[in-house]
Amino acid sequence: MVESLTRRRLMGNIASLLSGSALAQGFSAVALLLTARQLGPAGYGRYAASFALTTFSAIIFNLGLNVWLLREGGRRTVPLSESVGSVLAIKVGGAVIWLGVVFALTPLLPQDTFPATLLRLSALATLLDSLLGTVLTAFKAALLNQVTSVLESGADAAWLVATLLLIASDIRQVEAYMQARVVVLLFGLVISLLVVWRSIALTIAFRTVKRALREAFPFVAAEFLAWISLRMDVLILAWTLGESAVGLYSPAVGVVNALFLVPAAVYGVMVPVLSHLYAANPRQAEVLARRMVLTLLAVGLGLALAFAAGAPLLISFLRGSFSESLGVMRILSVILLFKSGSFALSAVLVAIGRQSQRTVIQAVTAALNVGLNIWIVYRAGIYGVAGVYVLTELLTLAGYAWLVQRYHSRPLAYGTVSPGPQVTSTVPPD
Repeated sequence: MVESLTRRRLMGNIASLLSGSALAQGFSAVALLLTARQLGPAGYGRYAASFALTTFSAIIFNLGLNVWLLREGGRRTVPLSESVGSVLAIKVGGAVIWLGVVFALTPLLPQDTFPATLLRLSALATLLDSLLGTVLTAFKAALLNQVTSVLESGADAAWLVATLLLIASDIRQVEAYMQARVVVLLFGLVISLLVVWRSIALTIAFRTVKRALREAFPFVAAEFLAWISLRMDVLILAWTLGESAVGLYSPAVGVVNALFLVPAAVYGVMVPVLSHLYAANPRQAEVLARRMVLTLLAVGLGLALAFAAGAPLLISFLRGSFSESLGVMRILSVILLFKSGSFALSAVLVAIGRQSQRTVIQAVTAALNVGLNIWIVYRAGIYGVAGVYVLTELLTLAGYAWLVQRYHSRPLAYGTVSPGPQVTSTVPPD
């Protein structure tokens, strides 16, 4: 892998992943905004709340293994085909049980916010999206990001087209928009599996399955804690203030999360690269890591300013019923700066094996996020919840920066990278 880590190839992979992610997130953001505009705050609130609940519970079978797979792509301790096949086998096996539980429990939930049919469709979409994410991670791990770009942007383009067709037919049933998402994800997964079978192949090894499950705890802990910081606010709003509040809050969060595409693209390329360099050439890794952090902070600042300036245009597009979302968008804009820095520092922490210390930072900020949201939701509504999101992201960034600085300031840091499992956070599809 050493000879493959040329600057040209590195920048080529970042450019490919960034261009594909930009198209994919652009298509996804437009599809979500069009869905919100068509369904209104209450209808879109049910859509967003259902998806938030199913993605949260899906941690049970996801186990954070996409990150494990991304790291293994840099280390290549086993063939990539074996890692990919084993992760898919684990997810499918766990998802069968998960789906059964979700389908059985849906009638017991508040039907105004979580309609049974919508929640079941959301569970299917969540499963398909998880499996598709694993296949795309395989290409990222192999630094075949041209393939990732085409598959990811193609799937989201199809979703946008399906949404436009539903709107053109003046369909306003929430379930129809989730059905479209299920169909598109299924089609995208089938195509992606065929491509990965031809380019990487798939094998399942019991030893790799056992190893992945044995190493899963820190990964699932990180995914759980990261999910709390990204989505728990939506669930708390759903359970307390109802679907209309979720509908006003979710478009702002959805667009902000979609704009994570730049740091996410850099992160997806740099995790396997830095994992290799910190083991083979720590000094080069440190220089590369510093440049990456500074670059992403600059990019994050630009994104934050652009989003804050463009928020009124988005509200005009969504129409008057979403006017209260403008304040939320302006509050959340600063998260683009903080999150860009967190992505960069997370890539470094993955590479240097500081998962246990990082998990402590995540646990503290996640607990703070939940506690403050429960305390503030009835006092300040969606604006207070948005403020809590900003505060916890700032604290997360500060904690990660402290961990990285502490590692790099150690005289014996070089050559002491932990071989243990490493973790990082994930970005929801929307």
